[in-house]
Amino acid sequence: MAILPPGVQASSRSLAVLIASAALFAVGGAAQAEDVSRLIVKFKVPAAKAGIAPAARVERLAGESALALRYVRTMAQDADVVALDAPVTPARAASLAALIAQHPDVLYAEPDRLRHPQKLANDEFRRAQGYLDDTPGGISASLAWDVTTGSPATVVAVLDTGIRPHADLAGRVLPGYDMIASTSVSNDGDGRDADPSDPGDWVLASEASGDCKRANSSWHGTSVAGVIAADTNNGVWIAGINWSAMILPVRVLGKCGGYDSDIIDGIAWAAGLPVPGVPANPNPAHVINMSLGGDGACGQAY
Repeated sequence: MAILPPGVQASSRSLAVLIASAALFAVGGAAQAEDVSRLIVKFKVPAAKAGIAPAARVERLAGESALALRYVRTMAQDADVVALDAPVTPARAASLAALIAQHPDVLYAEPDRLRHPQKLANDEFRRAQGYLDDTPGGISASLAWDVTTGSPATVVAVLDTGIRPHADLAGRVLPGYDMIASTSVSNDGDGRDADPSDPGDWVLASEASGDCKRANSSWHGTSVAGVIAADTNNGVWIAGINWSAMILPVRVLGKCGGYDSDIIDGIAWAAGLPVPGVPANPNPAHVINMSLGGDGACGQAY
């Protein structure tokens, strides 16, 4: 979580958004990456000015590129999600994206990859929260708390698996959004909606493949929200970093992770920027936390 210098206040109107814990680089020893079935494509001329419907635009791109492409939806910042006719390897997806990017009407094209929750320590109590200590590797939270224990005026967006009700966060969770469009990932029976509740992200043995391993539900988003803003000095559970912050849950990770396109739209919505087909966010974030990652560097869409 980012700490502003004394006297500096973040403003939702100025969109002073800080991105914290965005682990989007390969660390090594990663499992075999999943096949890719979608791309993110941004045309040089915005759809509103092009005078052609997005689906027709993608159809024309497919014909001129001699590729089987299908328009899925438009993202924030005028990028489009485009489906391939069949899943391909990450290397093949990168090759197809590079080919599409050479089209004179295309600004960039890149694979729409799945990202996964960053692993958390399973410590339960404050004495085990070494990351808060005034030691190497710690953030000296007690020294910071001597200055301030936080403010309810600070909105922290948690882009993760969603959230579950918890006594240590009671009264400090704002209305968020479920940004997962695909029902195969959402695991809640529908696509995008105003319910950011975490239904679980378990993976059965029969569903496991590639980097998606059999697992019980992680409840990762609730854990992260607790690290950021759990009630503190109340004798139970854990200590949050900001004792008063308001949490804005934005669900972008589900079964087997979450697509770049959903995460990118989640970033935009959390910051108060428009996302096609999604109501405006009335509580723009001052801080965006993404404890997630995957193979490769951030693409141009990020």
